Amino acid sequence: MSIADEMNKESTKDLFEDINDNYTYVMISTLNQMVNYIPLQHFKFKEIYNVTIRDSHYADNEKWDKNLKKELGDRLAIENVEFLQKEVGDINTIINRLKQRLKGKNKIFWNITGGQRPFVLAVNQMAKEDDIICYLEGNKNKMMLLKNNSELHGIVEDYSIDDLKIETALNLMGFDVKDTKTSSVNLVEENNAEEKAFYLTFLERYKKSKELRENLILLNKKDKKNKTEAEIKKSILNSVKDLNYSEFKNDLNRENAFGYILEKLAGYKIFELAKDKISNLSLSVKINFTENKVSEHHIDEFDIALLTKNGKFMIFECKSGGMSGDVAKSTKYSTYAVGGAYGLPVLITPLLREEIENLNELDETYNHIKNSVKSAKRASLDVWGLYDVEEKLKKYIEIQE
Repeated sequence: MSIADEMNKESTKDLFEDINDNYTYVMISTLNQMVNYIPLQHFKFKEIYNVTIRDSHYADNEKWDKNLKKELGDRLAIENVEFLQKEVGDINTIINRLKQRLKGKNKIFWNITGGQRPFVLAVNQMAKEDDIICYLEGNKNKMMLLKNNSELHGIVEDYSIDDLKIETALNLMGFDVKDTKTSSVNLVEENNAEEKAFYLTFLERYKKSKELRENLILLNKKDKKNKTEAEIKKSILNSVKDLNYSEFKNDLNRENAFGYILEKLAGYKIFELAKDKISNLSLSVKINFTENKVSEHHIDEFDIALLTKNGKFMIFECKSGGMSGDVAKSTKYSTYAVGGAYGLPVLITPLLREEIENLNELDETYNHIKNSVKSAKRASLDVWGLYDVEEKLKKYIEIQE
C-alpha cells in the first residue's frame, strides 16, 4: 500500500469516527422507512431529527414515524421537525424552521432519500461546508455521501446489513409476523443440506419431464385423467427414487402437496442463486397489522418472502393451482406496503416460460393454473415460471457470476 493510500485510509477512518461522535442525523419521513433505518445501523448518531408532515391527506407520516420509533426502541430518541402540508411548498419556511430547530448543530448528516422535492431543495440550499448529504442508491446498493459538493469515498461503500430481518421490514410498515402453530421457516438459518440438494436436482428433472410436471399438477385436481392418486404418487416417486431422500414421501402425502413442493423448489433455487445477497429468506410468512391485531386470522400470507441485505423486499406467491383476483391484489398491496418503492410481488407458476407465453394452447389439465396467471397479470404481478427465477432474480438483485 502506497503512502497516499495509507493517508487516505486514515482520513476515511477519522471521518467515520467524526460522523459517529459529532454529527446530528436529520432524516425525512417517508413510506419506505427502511432508507432512514439503514444509516442508523452504520453510524452511532447521538442526536436524531425527523422532518415530517403533520396533516397530510395523501400520506400517513405519523404512522410511519411511529413504526420507526418503535423498531428503534429506547436506545435512540427522535425529535420531530413538523410541517403542515400547506407549508411544504414554501422553501423559505422549510429553511427557516430547520435552522431554528437545528441551531447550534455544527455538523449535520442529512439523509434526503425518499424526501419530497421541496425538502431536498431546502437541504441543498442550507447545507454547510462540514455537513454531509446522504442518498441511498438502492439499485447499486451504494450510500452516496456528499460533503461541500464533493463525493466522499470509502466511508460506507456497500450499505448491506448482514443481520437485517424480515420482521424489521414488516415492523417499519406497521405489520408484524403473526405467531401461528405452523411457524415460518428461514432458509438462511435453517436450510437442510440434504433437502436442498434433493430439490435442486428434482427441479432439473421437472424441467425435462412433461409427465412429471403433469403428475404433480394432477395431485391437487379432482379430475386426475383416469389415474388414481396412488398411481400418480408412485410415478412421481419412481422419477426420484435414485436420490435417496426419504422425506419426500412425506412431502408428497401432505395436503395440497404440489403447492408445498413448489414452494420448496422455488425457495431453494432462490437461496442457491442469491445466498450471498440475502439477509432473510422465509417460507410461509403470516402477517398481521401491528395495530388492531386479529386474534384468530392473519391478514395475509407470503409463500416466500425475501429480504436482501440492502433492504429490497420481494414476495413470491407460489400457485400450483388457481388464484383469485382478490388474492393477487392482496399480495400486490402487501408487498408495496412493506417494501415501498423497492417492493416486488411475483407469482411463481409451475409452467415453463413458453407455456406462459402460449396459455391458450394448453389443454384442460392446466385450466386452473391458466386462470391464476391471468389473475396475476390483471393485478400487475410479475409472473415467473420456475425456470425464469434465475434470469429474473439476477437482474433484480444484481447477482454477479
